Amino acid sequence: MDILVPRARPAGRPAPADRRPGWIYRALGVEPVINCAGVRTNHGGSSPAPDVLAAMAAAADAFVDLDELAEGAGRRVAELTGAEWGIVTAGSAAALALATAACIAGNDPALMLRLPHVQGAPNRVVIPADQRFDYDGAIRMAGAEIVAVASVAELAAVIDDKVVMICVLGRSGPQTLLPLHDIVPLARKANVPILVDAAGLRPDRPDRWLSRGASLVAYSCGKYLRGPQSTGLLLGSGPLCRAAWLNGAPHQAFGRPMKVGKEEIVGAIAAVERWFRLGDMAGAAGAHEEALCTRRLTLLADALAGAPGIATTLIPAGASVSVPRLRVSWTRAASSRTGEDLRRALLASSPRVLIHDFWAGEDFVVLDAFNLHGDDEVLLVARMLARALGEGGRRRAVAEAPAAETDLTGEWQLSIAFLHRDRGDRLRLAQHGDRLGGEQVAAGSTGSVSGHVAGRRVSFTAVHRHVPMSHYYSFEGMAAPDGALHGTVRLGAAADEHRGPVFIGQFGEARWRAVRMA
Repeated sequence: MDILVPRARPAGRPAPADRRPGWIYRALGVEPVINCAGVRTNHGGSSPAPDVLAAMAAAADAFVDLDELAEGAGRRVAELTGAEWGIVTAGSAAALALATAACIAGNDPALMLRLPHVQGAPNRVVIPADQRFDYDGAIRMAGAEIVAVASVAELAAVIDDKVVMICVLGRSGPQTLLPLHDIVPLARKANVPILVDAAGLRPDRPDRWLSRGASLVAYSCGKYLRGPQSTGLLLGSGPLCRAAWLNGAPHQAFGRPMKVGKEEIVGAIAAVERWFRLGDMAGAAGAHEEALCTRRLTLLADALAGAPGIATTLIPAGASVSVPRLRVSWTRAASSRTGEDLRRALLASSPRVLIHDFWAGEDFVVLDAFNLHGDDEVLLVARMLARALGEGGRRRAVAEAPAAETDLTGEWQLSIAFLHRDRGDRLRLAQHGDRLGGEQVAAGSTGSVSGHVAGRRVSFTAVHRHVPMSHYYSFEGMAAPDGALHGTVRLGAAADEHRGPVFIGQFGEARWRAVRMA
């Protein structure tokens, strides 16, 4: 029996009882969440606007040559944004990869079909050292070698005939080591294109980055534009955007796995049209959505105003987040919960409420109202939040952890059983009371260890510092009677600005075992 496709029912018979929003996820055994965490891909981005869904449904009714569709979509993007041309990609990270491929290979088959193995060909991409970001792996996957520079002088020194592109972050503030206006003159002199990653932002008319001298700019369509979640935009130079399209699907080139369908292309263009239509109605692009979010957050703050010990502050939209947010803080007298405690409690509640993990501190969280549906859902979030904080204040004191029963000081042979293969590392541990320190030595790096021992239970995290993302190994386990240690380890990676439980555990779990070395 189908569980996702409702069968036709006789006229007059009522619909099944549970057709609440999210029913289709419940049919698969997954309970949906009320999303107060913004537009992160981990949580589904945003809900496509009704006119976007209607455009996608219309696109599904017929077939079309995708190259011809790309021409039509490119013309419409140019009309809407003032860019020379533009393409719809399989997300903004795919836009970065395809832009890099375009800058390395153009549409030269001899180079296109070598990607990412381009040894000997120009392939260097320069990024300001303080703008290295979580997704610059999308640039490296096209075969680029990233060169980081920290000043105008360093940039001038490295620009040569091996440099194919300069990449900057659209959300970098004025305090960056290398603002765009310092980069443009050097890039133009050397005829090196500039790519701006503006994934979490929205385009202007004319586009602000292209107007300031950038050659290309990448946006996400599935976030604040409310387009199809899996789509992005690459705008700018006509030749480079066309080369990016040819390096991707449906062509048999480097980007063939980054497929975007006819429905997504049409839906993304409809989302851009909607965005500028809203801007025209509101007098300025973004004013409509900002006013809506502000009203929801004000309603939420008013609903929490009577709760003792809880304070709220409105955070205006900024360089990296396109809508206002609400900071909710509390006193220790009001609740003994930390921000992470509160996040876990709300996820375990019914209905489930999702708040951001790395926007949380010891006594505060930050809420994003962009994905809330109506005033009733806003008020429900306020009630759930106040209740969870109140329950935290009434918790009984946690029993004191048992004293450590073993001393783990020494060197250990560590084996980690990943999903596909095993790896052998070493642990060098130093225990002082119940506190644990030391390092994890792997083939390519050494990570610092910190944790604790309670009874025979051991818990520690190893952090291996890498740019742009550090690697995290979060070990939990027991000391066995034979002296060996064993348990599970959560695996992940995160930049410092995005460090939180979601990303530091994003790569799943492995089994581990450690044996003391003689």
